[in-house]
Amino acid sequence: MAEDLYERPELYDLVSPPDPDMERFYVEAAGGSGRQVLELACGTGRLTLPLLRSGADVTGGDLSPAMLDAARQRASMEGLAPNLVPLDMRDFALGRRFDTIIVAANSLLHLTQAADQLAFLASAARHLKPDGRLIFDIFVPSAWILSRPGDERQLLGLFAHPELGEVRIEETIAYDPIAQISHIDWYWSHPAEQDFRHTRLAMRQIYPQELLLLLERGGFAVIERFGGFDHSPLTPTSMRQVVICAVR
Repeated sequence: MAEDLYERPELYDLVSPPDPDMERFYVEAAGGSGRQVLELACGTGRLTLPLLRSGADVTGGDLSPAMLDAARQRASMEGLAPNLVPLDMRDFALGRRFDTIIVAANSLLHLTQAADQLAFLASAARHLKPDGRLIFDIFVPSAWILSRPGDERQLLGLFAHPELGEVRIEETIAYDPIAQISHIDWYWSHPAEQDFRHTRLAMRQIYPQELLLLLERGGFAVIERFGGFDHSPLTPTSMRQVVICAVR
């Protein structure tokens, strides 16, 4: 039976290690002394902590209690104290506004329905200051990846775990082109046990032109759009859509 990917933060962190380029981009775009930053889907704090170190006043929100507990522990080890709250990004009310709202690392793709995406944008708009910015990154859909047979396992990666040894993760992706949803299964193995864990997630594929229409319908205007965290332009070979936008 498939498990929730986010139930075991220590395993999640294996496949989502710190990304210096991502950290640098978000800290420069949103951080800084005194800035009010809301990080949605903050997970175990891989961006929360760098933002705090930059001097920003950070609130982190996530749907998973286990991920929030892990973020608290990591922050406490550094003597940091972020405001971490359980929330659903589709509908939340924090009673304050922020300079910047961040949704990093494809987290928006968990919103698989248009109604959920628009509900998120409405919630974000309610929590931004008049000159505030919403900043996020998502994949550019890959025709090659999405066209693979849905039952064909591909190696996602090999990861070193302090107790389990080398953890091998294989992935299958079954893409529904009508709903534009990738149904992804990860199979986890280590030297003593094949397929000791099976996790499943669904991710909406949002194409670049579709994203512009979605943001417009949700009341946002794009300020800048990049093809990577290095501020490179969005081109046919880009793997990411990195977007800075504001309420219209």
